[in-house]
Amino acid sequence: MRTDNDRLIARALRAALVLSLVLLIAGPALAAGYPRRIAVAPFESLAKEDIGSTVAVLPRLMASRLMALAGADVLLLPSSTKSPADAAREAKYPLLLQGTVSKLGKGYSVDAVVTDLAEGKSAGAFFAAAATEDDIIAQLGILAGEIAEKVFGVQGAVRAVSPSPVIAAPVVVPSTMPAPVVAPSGGTVLTSQSPAPAAGAAGAAVSGATTLSAGWIPSSITKVSQSDRVPEEVHGIVTVQADADGNGLVAAYGIKTIYLYQVKGNEILPYTRIRRPLDHHILNVDAIDIDGDGEKEILVTDLVEEQVQSFILKRNGDIYEEIADKIRYHLVVLPDWKGKPTLVGQYQGVDSPFRGKIVALRWDGKQLVPGETFPHDTTIAPLWSGVLGLSSARFGNEWRLMYTDVESVLRVLTPDGKTAYKSRKRLGSGIGFFEWGPYVEIEGRRKQFLLRMPARVARGSGENPLVMITEVKKGLLDLVGGSYDTTRLILLHWEGEEFLEKAGTQDASQFISGADFLSPSDFRKGGRIVASVIEQQAIFFKDAASRLYVYKVE
Repeated sequence: MRTDNDRLIARALRAALVLSLVLLIAGPALAAGYPRRIAVAPFESLAKEDIGSTVAVLPRLMASRLMALAGADVLLLPSSTKSPADAAREAKYPLLLQGTVSKLGKGYSVDAVVTDLAEGKSAGAFFAAAATEDDIIAQLGILAGEIAEKVFGVQGAVRAVSPSPVIAAPVVVPSTMPAPVVAPSGGTVLTSQSPAPAAGAAGAAVSGATTLSAGWIPSSITKVSQSDRVPEEVHGIVTVQADADGNGLVAAYGIKTIYLYQVKGNEILPYTRIRRPLDHHILNVDAIDIDGDGEKEILVTDLVEEQVQSFILKRNGDIYEEIADKIRYHLVVLPDWKGKPTLVGQYQGVDSPFRGKIVALRWDGKQLVPGETFPHDTTIAPLWSGVLGLSSARFGNEWRLMYTDVESVLRVLTPDGKTAYKSRKRLGSGIGFFEWGPYVEIEGRRKQFLLRMPARVARGSGENPLVMITEVKKGLLDLVGGSYDTTRLILLHWEGEEFLEKAGTQDASQFISGADFLSPSDFRKGGRIVASVIEQQAIFFKDAASRLYVYKVE
């Protein structure tokens, strides 16, 4: 009579043989170039031995490798009674990856099948052999490389993955694993900006580095080009789209106009302009993919007289069209919150422009709807002054908000909204104002609020974030809010319990009002950044003038 173990081995051998034949037959015809959105189901163990701790962590490791190799948006599906295919369809992910680990003699077979849910057919079958349980982790990298190349069309991905060193200790899921981001289906959403998850015991690192590419830290910022003259004070800039070489589309904004520019190599060229009527005042422009189609929408926080009427622009061919308007939230994109970019908002107030808690916002196909409420106290300093200047990053094993306060001090906040760190320098100060509240007769205007620049976070920073922000220097007798002596752009790296400057531009008399990274994936040596610079303020009968600068970082 055959034993249970014999049946398991026979089953695993048949599965491996079938998958091998499928791979050999279908390999040349695998459809490279699928949308880079994939759901990963929990792996199944077919081995009699207890390797549950290893198998449990494989989906996260697979996700981190697909993000690193292909820039994929990955949804980790939970164990549930709902089928993985149904959960992935509900979350609108077109691909599903399911894997098994089988014992073959003294070794193991790691098998994965990717299913095209729209067509109901296989998008590829893959397997790798591991000599020991510890070797499973190393072989997973090879497996992920094949998937990235043959499903997503990332050429050279297999060759880019080398086997990891053998891990002496058994793999366990650490108790400090970050809290999951819950998707509509109950899964965990990871994107190419997500930090690589920890997976090894006793200090064994099996995931990506916690600093930038190859441990590189920047040391210089050099200007390489500038745009034509913009006849307005430009108060900020954001990268809308960028390719692997840093070419793409950026959006800079003044009070009533959004300027779209294309970056091609070292050139920055005008693309189009979007103007608003005279009674509008643009406070902030951000970009995020809200509907999951792979292209970012432009989100504009707009003030109309004394009402927040934010709106969303979506690309349609060569133009951008409004798909939602009169949104009463001040909108901000957090670059990295629990492993992914997150849109948040704060509702407009009465006596002050901001009211209530910070909430995560999601797109339901027609409008933005509130979701998770952040625990941070917005009734005390520093967050009482609103979400302008808000950013976020991963610090060690937790994600924290970063905030440029009304005094232009960069702060890292605790989960309840108090200050865990504050900068010694004035960072992120704006030069523009907006008005809100009751009319003050003695001043002849409403109360003024100063715009503030959020810290930008470089992709690939991991748990030691690299951030970019402007330093604003003021003279001892300069007591007027919004005025300055010099500004410069700086890159700060989190080391220990503080930010340390690693690179910066020279002090300049022009006002650097905003900056962003030109990078869709990990920021690396030779990467570029784009900045908005006010060269002349509209004072003393002089017309305002601004330009966009492109910098290279070494």
